[in-house]
Amino acid sequence: MAEQHEYATAVDDYLTRAYDGDRRRALLDHGGWDPGLAAEAADLGWYALAVPEDRGGLGASLSDLGAVFEQYGRHLVIGPQLENSLLPALVEGVEADGKGVPAALVDPGAGDGSGDLGTVALTGERLTGSVGAVRFAAQADRFVVLAGEAVCLVDAVAPGVHVEALDSADPATAFARVELDAVVPDRVLTGDGRVPALSAWARLLLACELSGLARGALERTVEHVGQREQFGRPIGSFQAVQHIAADMHARSTGLHNLCLAAVADAAGASPAELDLLAWTAKAHAAEAAVAVCEDAIQLHGGMGFTTESDVSWYYRRALALRGWYGDEVELRQRVGAALLDGGRRT
Repeated sequence: MAEQHEYATAVDDYLTRAYDGDRRRALLDHGGWDPGLAAEAADLGWYALAVPEDRGGLGASLSDLGAVFEQYGRHLVIGPQLENSLLPALVEGVEADGKGVPAALVDPGAGDGSGDLGTVALTGERLTGSVGAVRFAAQADRFVVLAGEAVCLVDAVAPGVHVEALDSADPATAFARVELDAVVPDRVLTGDGRVPALSAWARLLLACELSGLARGALERTVEHVGQREQFGRPIGSFQAVQHIAADMHARSTGLHNLCLAAVADAAGASPAELDLLAWTAKAHAAEAAVAVCEDAIQLHGGMGFTTESDVSWYYRRALALRGWYGDEVELRQRVGAALLDGGRRT
């Protein structure tokens, strides 16, 4: 736990110095990808945190990434933090790139559970299918493709790979459509529960990032209501404003505690327990972070909707992450089904 907070403090200190409001807003307004920032993060060793030492990483646990991802959310960091942190840690053959060039996770199940992202099948030695939204696919030099229970490593320029960049409503993420036409993967990994583990840890780390978004929106709102004056005094002195701010603090603090507890428990969890932890944390984060950001906009008034205000960017980012790997509606249904199934077995 101490190391987890040391890593998070180091990330916070750097972002406070080098990722100020002007730089953050400029990058958020230009597509969600900046090779310079990705290279900085790689040079600082952020992407190698959870990579085993025998593969050149720092050997931290995936649980240690929870507090780090909260800082990514709190500072509204753009880029492939999830892919560059998670894939080298869990997938043999994917290394933490020294310049921050990402591997893209081609996962048909990454959406909201509706199945609209597409399908991918591994037939014999060839991959066929398409996924309609893949994070940072156009910037990646390799793909990690999930096909059933197989994890397939594919060169981004391999024959049969087609990538089409898409417009993105997420200010911190670039998206593309990926089509695979009888592609021969460089490597196929099966067994050991890699596919569900990737999905579960993606949900946990996104929940932590949403927690950071809630905290960042709260901090900026507290600062605003302490400075903004009406009727000769700060609006933060009005009881109605205080009630909303108190609700924001309660949601943010509760989400923070839940996320850190979930990633800590995940370290020794069975596959079924890991799924349940991930569904629970992501479901609550999807709802709580958006609610905090909505209250932040309300307390900022009309300026809260403008791009000059940070809270508008927090809100847009929270909405984008809300449905990625399931929103609160879908994931609560999964939690309920799992608990009912467990009750029937006992």
